[in-house]
Amino acid sequence: MRAYVLCGGLGTRLQTVIQGGQKAVVEVQGEPFLLLVLRELRAAGIREAVLCAGHRADQLQALLDRLSSRSDLLLHLVVEQTPLGTGGALLNALQHWPVEQPYLVLNADTFLTSQAYSLPTEGTQNLILAAEAADRSRYGSLSIESDGRVSGLNEKGRAGPGPVNAGVYRLTASALAGEPVRPCSMEHDLLPGLIARQQLYAVHYSGPFADIGTPESLAAFSQSEQWSQPL
Repeated sequence: MRAYVLCGGLGTRLQTVIQGGQKAVVEVQGEPFLLLVLRELRAAGIREAVLCAGHRADQLQALLDRLSSRSDLLLHLVVEQTPLGTGGALLNALQHWPVEQPYLVLNADTFLTSQAYSLPTEGTQNLILAAEAADRSRYGSLSIESDGRVSGLNEKGRAGPGPVNAGVYRLTASALAGEPVRPCSMEHDLLPGLIARQQLYAVHYSGPFADIGTPESLAAFSQSEQWSQPL
């Protein structure tokens, strides 16, 4: 499968650290965070990824240039001309790199192991990764039926343990077919349509799950040793 990596965010909550830079390339023990994400994709057998970029795309291009001669992961960069949100960034990238088979979508600011990306390459179901969180308040939680079908995406703020949206999706080629490129959100605009058509199912993930959206979460991750071997 091809992976579409959402890298367009401004990193508003992380500005004290990135100082206007690209959040995905913030350094973790001397290496760009995005490099850790790409390693896990490669370990899962992914051989092609499209970086959906906007803000400070030049920093992402510099990372691609650095990797081009020493990685068998084929990387492309698609740059939006105006901010499109997570959903719009994906729709824009699909215009440049269309698909005829299932594909992965993931966030560039979240670390999960290769297990998260080892989703089925065949099948007609659209899948969302559900990570178990001890405290759901920082994340959007999921309502999941007994057959695995997702019946609701809930806003942040629900306390207590439970499944949350890990920000990883395996979508079929037809899932977003016909959707025009426009500013929109994955969670608020695109996924609800799949849920309404009863076309989104949860896959549970029990491995490490960490986002770097705040200085505190970045610092906590920087002190861990969850990443794999060099790309």
